[in-house]
Amino acid sequence: MAKNENTKLPNRHTQYLAKSGYGKTQTLRRRSGIPERGARVVLWDNNNDHEAHRFKKLSDFFRALAAADKSGRGFRIAYNGEAAPHIFEKWCEGVWSILDGRKLTYCLVEEYSDCCRGPGLLDFGKERYHRRLWTQGRKYGAVLQITSQRPQLISKDSLGNAGVIWAGRMDTSAAERIGKEIDVPWREIMACNVGEFFHKTEKDVQKIKVFEPI
Repeated sequence: MAKNENTKLPNRHTQYLAKSGYGKTQTLRRRSGIPERGARVVLWDNNNDHEAHRFKKLSDFFRALAAADKSGRGFRIAYNGEAAPHIFEKWCEGVWSILDGRKLTYCLVEEYSDCCRGPGLLDFGKERYHRRLWTQGRKYGAVLQITSQRPQLISKDSLGNAGVIWAGRMDTSAAERIGKEIDVPWREIMACNVGEFFHKTEKDVQKIKVFEPI
């Protein structure tokens, strides 16, 4: 289980939200701050968007994660099997088991909406570890980095506990929801071009051109 609680750790949980093709994953790669070497990285990556040691079976993923944690070295361990909320809950439990407040553990989740039962609060009974990662993970070194092209479906807990939100072009219902969260008119979010994002921190919101599309 998670150990060495450190309440002084800042909230680095980050969301990258935009329609497919508008640069969510590219922005994550450019702005996540994950060290190229030596980092502890756990991934939920069903589309194989990131380099990692991949496992389709949760049992194999858990064994590899435990061994990597025990090694004391950096790692990139990914689960790339079926995506569903109940499977994600098990993944979260596995991640929780290796958290240590003395070490940062980056948790990359691609298409987070697949992991949510709906846009409301997470169910304490059915989604205990999922909820725990958002609400308590920071104190144990967890740094959640999630992407979603359907942010109108992601959990309320995730939005409420994200320290940073990158919001790019998205559909109307998504833009309306996220616009309220980051205090930006939804039409301005829908006007973003590829590589353009509104960057919300605890201090302010700025529109940033993260990259030029090729």
